[in-house]
Amino acid sequence: MRLAWVFLALAIATEVIGLTVMKAASTGGGVWGYAVMYVSIALSYVFLAKAVKTISVGVAYAIWEGSGIALITLVSVFVFNHVLNYQEMIGLMMAVGGIILVNAGEVHDDGEAADDHA
Repeated sequence: MRLAWVFLALAIATEVIGLTVMKAASTGGGVWGYAVMYVSIALSYVFLAKAVKTISVGVAYAIWEGSGIALITLVSVFVFNHVLNYQEMIGLMMAVGGIILVNAGEVHDDGEAADDHA
């Protein structure tokens, strides 16, 4: 189960890398920028596919997408000097809140289910 969460974290990280490089490539990053972008985004899907072998697809996708949105927004602010307006800040807080709620709702197999049936 822990390995699935590692794969999900890697999926999020490679998605954020790919999207960050996408911005750089679109403003003159050249062929190498696009290559890094495509490879990163492809790896993100590979890692996500490995994560959903254990984590339910709805939960994994919600966390992957929501975390990706939140992190790429932070990259946009700190790397590309984007200034968030109030709507964007509220949306970002809602995304983070949603990620927390989805993760809290995920059933974690800690061996308790086996104890209940014994």
